[in-house]
Amino acid sequence: MLWNSRAMRILIGALLLGAAVLAVLPALTGYTSLDGTVNARFTVIAAPIEGVVSDTPPKVGTAVPESTQLFRIRNERIARTAEAQLEADLGATRERLRALEGQIGSLSAIKTDLAARLREYQQASITSVQQEIVIRQQRITAAQAQQVSAQADLVRKTTLGATGVVAGSSVEQARAASVAATSEQAIARADLERLSRQLEALRKGTFVGEGRNDVPYSQQRQDEVAIQLANVQMQARAERARIQQLERQIELERDRNDRLSTAVVRVPFDGVIWRNNVVAGSNVVVGNELTRLLDCRDLFVDILVNEIDYDDIHPGAAAEVRLLGSSQIIPGTVLSVRGSSAAVEETVLAAVQPESRGKSARIRVALAQSPMQRDFANFCQVGRSVQVRIARATKKYQFLNGLKSLWFSIS
Repeated sequence: MLWNSRAMRILIGALLLGAAVLAVLPALTGYTSLDGTVNARFTVIAAPIEGVVSDTPPKVGTAVPESTQLFRIRNERIARTAEAQLEADLGATRERLRALEGQIGSLSAIKTDLAARLREYQQASITSVQQEIVIRQQRITAAQAQQVSAQADLVRKTTLGATGVVAGSSVEQARAASVAATSEQAIARADLERLSRQLEALRKGTFVGEGRNDVPYSQQRQDEVAIQLANVQMQARAERARIQQLERQIELERDRNDRLSTAVVRVPFDGVIWRNNVVAGSNVVVGNELTRLLDCRDLFVDILVNEIDYDDIHPGAAAEVRLLGSSQIIPGTVLSVRGSSAAVEETVLAAVQPESRGKSARIRVALAQSPMQRDFANFCQVGRSVQVRIARATKKYQFLNGLKSLWFSIS
């Protein structure tokens, strides 16, 4: 019979052998997992301030571009006491500054008037001394003429006295008159020197004379006003600095109050609304969870493999991922390898991780960029089951690469 023929038995044996080889081939050339799930992290958008939500956020599953406004939070109960106190202090400081500026104007006017009076007095004193100098110069000239006359009279009387024509008393009187004329000239010269020095001092602003100090009363009063003006100007500078400080504090306080009174909640990146916890009119406090936003930028898969193969799988190893029900293979890269007893609780994952079965190592595989990252309508395929295969780190089975297309179907 045909079924009992030798050729048929050989054919059936070859088919069985081929089926056995195909069944064992995936385990020999790599590691395959059927319990993988596409996963991603979500970002919790929390309330930055307390208040009332003004708008209802987009529905779950809505794709939202980066910087999209989700809603606004308003807080009408914010206390602005500190801002009001700062504004009151600013108003009082400005009033003090205006008073000081008025005082500065008055003192400056007084100082200007005293300076004008001092210049007039100085000029009058200089003119008076100059006139006295002219008088002293005339007196010196007269004293010189008188000395010449007295000297000539002395010579004449001395000559006549020697002959007995003039009495000796007349000669003595002539000699006394000559000495007096010489002394008068010396006194006039000394007085002229004094006046010249007094004039020089006046031109420098120092007033020298009987019953005077070094400066007149107007100069003393001007110095007092200058000291008082300097003190008032220093106070005005301090008030201006205080005003600048208060204005800066008010600006900061107003900005802080504005931030606490109104906050616009925006999307930090392109994503999908995963869950909403508020609607329009909801009262929230700082830190309340408002919305969960699915982050599709970094999709990954967690799988379990026998921990016996732990040392053969390394971060950076290439992997192939196929969605169940799809023939498309997505490249992947091993991110981490953790033992069966490692703590793996992650509260920000969108999908449930596979439950460990005995001694199973947990492998995380990052998915390469693909249309899945932009498939917002289907939540970027998060939660979908996948098959993952990681090739063994050996070159013995490179001739079997042509059979890779069969691995997923026969695993």
